[in-house]
Amino acid sequence: MGFLMTTGHAFAQTAAEYQANYNKRITMEMINGVYIPADLEDAFSELNRLSDPRGVAEFKTAPEDSIRRKLHFGLGKWMLVNWGLEDGSRYSHHLKQKGISIPDDMVEYTIVMWHRKLNSQPLKSEEEIARIQTRMAEDQKKRDEDKKVISVEKKPHKE
Repeated sequence: MGFLMTTGHAFAQTAAEYQANYNKRITMEMINGVYIPADLEDAFSELNRLSDPRGVAEFKTAPEDSIRRKLHFGLGKWMLVNWGLEDGSRYSHHLKQKGISIPDDMVEYTIVMWHRKLNSQPLKSEEEIARIQTRMAEDQKKRDEDKKVISVEKKPHKE
């Protein structure tokens, strides 16, 4: 039996139970009373519907490089929790199929794409996904290079 931490709740769950729960969640239109977008365009519609027009206008005029992380703990945290990006949802599954597997990257991708959409800019979705994947590979390479051997144990030889 495994121990799984999800969205602030701790409970024991086997790998099979987790997979069954995930498979169910990725088909659900609503989770905990919140509508889950099916894809990026649906996410844009939902963000437009839920957002205060003054906040959207302010968001729209901000430079893209500043919105990438600036909104991560406000709007981003809301998406992370309510759209089930950590525990699985139809939106997170859609993004995983596109090559974005880390929930924080899903948030950043969605925020950047929405910003571009509001500003009538080309989304360049594939380039953004490639940028995320390149950064992930670089981060993994750095982690691999930084690995240190803590200790080496040798078994005594039996004679």
